[in-house]
Amino acid sequence: MINKLIQIDLTISRFIHDKIKNKTLDRILSKINKGETLGVILVASFFFYTEYKFYWVILHVGAVTFLADRFVLFLKKTISRKRPLIKVMNNEDKNPDMKHSFPSAHAANSMVSIFILVTVYHYSPFFFAFSIFAGVGRLITLHHFLIDILGGWLIGLLIGLLNLGIMYLILSR
Repeated sequence: MINKLIQIDLTISRFIHDKIKNKTLDRILSKINKGETLGVILVASFFFYTEYKFYWVILHVGAVTFLADRFVLFLKKTISRKRPLIKVMNNEDKNPDMKHSFPSAHAANSMVSIFILVTVYHYSPFFFAFSIFAGVGRLITLHHFLIDILGGWLIGLLIGLLNLGIMYLILSR
């Protein structure tokens, strides 16, 4: 089963490399797909979407996302799956953090932050499009395999649900 998933991942990444990936798309996605870009959009949205003080929202989302990021980094180093850039293109990056692929931190962090914003602070569910865009962008630029993205989204969702459970326990006292 695992070998079949790995083959599917490699096939999808090779298809992306051969048919979709290009310098213009990479340049656009690398600019848009940064955490800073999502951060600017989210900070601007505080004036429209929340009745809470924005600094509490930033503190809450930032703290949970930071913890999720540390957990994902631990998993990446433990699993040590090579990225598609290395496996498909033989393009080795000298940055040691660029050698680990599973799970996608972009997918996990975007999912957990947007999950909290939507479920706790009543943001529009359309904000999930940012998480989807982050994952697809990482897939198209060959920074991750499909399983890495799906795993990141699942981890982000689970951490978001854990956050909701903890909040419920604290607030129900």
